[in-house]
Amino acid sequence: MSVDLSVENFGSMIDHVISGICFFEYENGKFKPIYINEGFFRMLGYSRIEGMKYLEMIDMVIIPEDMPAFRQAIEDVLKDDGVVDVEFRTVTASGGLRWLHVRGNLYAREGRKNTIVTVIQDITERKNIEEELQRQAERLHILSEAEGEKIIDYNAKTDVMIIKSSGEYGVGGEEIYNKYLEKFNTSTIYEEDVAYYRAVIDSLLKSPKHDTIEFRIKRFDKDFTWYQANLTSLLGAEGYVTRIVGRMININDKKIKEMELLLRAEKDALTGLYNQGAAEQLIRNAIEDSGDDTLNALMIIDLDNFKEANDLIGHAQGDILLGETAGRLNEIFRGGDIIGRIGGDEFIVYVKNLKSISEADVLASNIVSSVKYTLEAEEGQIQVTCSVGVSVFPYHGKEYEELFKKADRAVYTAKANGKCDYRIYDAASTVVYHANRKNGYDLNKGMDVDRNIEDQVMQILFEDRVMESALKSAIELMTSKYHFHRGYICGNESLPISRTVQFSEDAYATGKEADEHYELKRVVNEILYASFQGASIIHDYDLTLDEMHDYFQAEGIKSMLFYPLTSKGEFQGAIVLENHVDVQLELKKSEMEEIRSLFRIMEAHILQIGLMDRLQDFVTQIAIFDNLDSFVYVVNPDTYELSFINKRVLMDSPNVKIGDICYKALQNRDTPCENCILRNLDKKDSHCRCTEEIFNYSLRCWTRCSASWLECKEENGLALLNSIDISEYFMG
Repeated sequence: MSVDLSVENFGSMIDHVISGICFFEYENGKFKPIYINEGFFRMLGYSRIEGMKYLEMIDMVIIPEDMPAFRQAIEDVLKDDGVVDVEFRTVTASGGLRWLHVRGNLYAREGRKNTIVTVIQDITERKNIEEELQRQAERLHILSEAEGEKIIDYNAKTDVMIIKSSGEYGVGGEEIYNKYLEKFNTSTIYEEDVAYYRAVIDSLLKSPKHDTIEFRIKRFDKDFTWYQANLTSLLGAEGYVTRIVGRMININDKKIKEMELLLRAEKDALTGLYNQGAAEQLIRNAIEDSGDDTLNALMIIDLDNFKEANDLIGHAQGDILLGETAGRLNEIFRGGDIIGRIGGDEFIVYVKNLKSISEADVLASNIVSSVKYTLEAEEGQIQVTCSVGVSVFPYHGKEYEELFKKADRAVYTAKANGKCDYRIYDAASTVVYHANRKNGYDLNKGMDVDRNIEDQVMQILFEDRVMESALKSAIELMTSKYHFHRGYICGNESLPISRTVQFSEDAYATGKEADEHYELKRVVNEILYASFQGASIIHDYDLTLDEMHDYFQAEGIKSMLFYPLTSKGEFQGAIVLENHVDVQLELKKSEMEEIRSLFRIMEAHILQIGLMDRLQDFVTQIAIFDNLDSFVYVVNPDTYELSFINKRVLMDSPNVKIGDICYKALQNRDTPCENCILRNLDKKDSHCRCTEEIFNYSLRCWTRCSASWLECKEENGLALLNSIDISEYFMG
């Protein structure tokens, strides 16, 4: 019978093919199905609607272990105009796993859009047969080579372990352990190896695989002996692992020799500490084993004036001093910490499992206090001290190179600031408080109030990208820290906050509750500003207006800390901390200075985000500078007024505010700097740019300063200044 192969009939035939036939477009890493036949959906048990959803999230339905091969196949066909030929596992509609074989080629290319046609086959049955044959071959191979060793055969269904000895020390036999894992006995395995051994067994039981483990077990003579176990788990007909088989080889002599050689290779002959290579590898291993909730610190210790002392007292005495330093470091740190010598006069320490960053602070301080020497030479006395740089995992990085680089930069900062000191890289990264707040932790009961609150507030403001969330965190921290009952920020419409950001000692006020008395608070704050001008402690008995008395009484306020937010001399809003207890509000002088500093930091952050309309676009453009380790300013060259300062500037100069005159705020001068780089900018050239290396007296460091126009106008132009600390390079 003849068949009319019309377009419609041909399409029907393709739909009824058992294999899957797929046309899809691939552009910028995304797949878009063009045509999928019914055979593909039947193969995986999906309806067409479900199947199309499946294809839209292809990255999620391919087993993660197979995704690299799938991606590589796509890259190969695009690069070579060749064929797609890849096998991978995917999820069916019923939740099972199927092996698919995809073969196809590039059909067309238009710009970045690539059309690929593929034929897809279900090869699950073939793969299962291949894997079973391979497992059987491995088992036979293990058993055939096991003469003279211990044979392991564990039955997961009955929880019985059988260990057969075949001639070791002339003794053969069979040991049977019923309920092996249910009543797991750790006494025969060396204590430090128990967790590792059990983890390997549990992993083998989850899926069929092969693994090798080295561990120590107790023999009849009560000594622990090193064994290497080659283990294979086998999949039973039930679809899960039913047996683990393998052999154990006595590697005690080999292991002891390896450890002796390794010890000699890892240790620095002079100090007995780990050498550079061993210390680096051990730190890499520790980093790899650490989760994001672990707090570790990498410290670099560099001796100050050691080279000069070495020349004066002789190298033999210098070596003794290095050995003494190693001894003092061993006294400060725990046995589990990694201590190494990585250079002539440079040491490294990796401290594990810190409770808080303040602990790293204390340890670094102890190093600086302990490593101090006064040496006598013919030319006189010479002081040898140390500078310490600290970086913290995971805040400053999750790779060795990144942590080392930042700790090294912190060392140079300590040296550039007079030596015999320590620095934590970007100390504002103490985000413990911020993380605790987000996780619902009870701050009043568990917060370490002795930590640097300025660093915490800085980190909160610059890490939380949601403005109101950051301000709530900062207000909550201050309210809790100084035992106030309510804190809030109330701003005019010109500020970048939606009315009132408020926190009370019992809970956050919702947006509606916080805004309920917004107008009243705004009016009250304006009256307080008119009456008291600057930052003030205000008591209920200080008030002269009846309406103010009524407001204090209605709100239960006995006294408050009031800080006005001003820009160009105009009142913009206020930060308020309230006391609701009828006692005299008393704060130590140090606390008041600390609070005023916090208020200035918050004011600068609020006002610089709420700049004049003409700066809104520029703030977006230069926001990236907040993440750079450089000092960034936006300055009006005509008035020298600061319009923007980034995070790094605030960290080093927290008293600087938006609207300040730059040479007064940054250089403590009455007149502009003689070598001001702004004078080199040509207003006739909007693309003008100049760079100079200058010593910044306020920061006490050499900087490479670049200036360019952010907004080039005849009047009120704006210049962008970016200064990078180059002290270490300049001094070198």
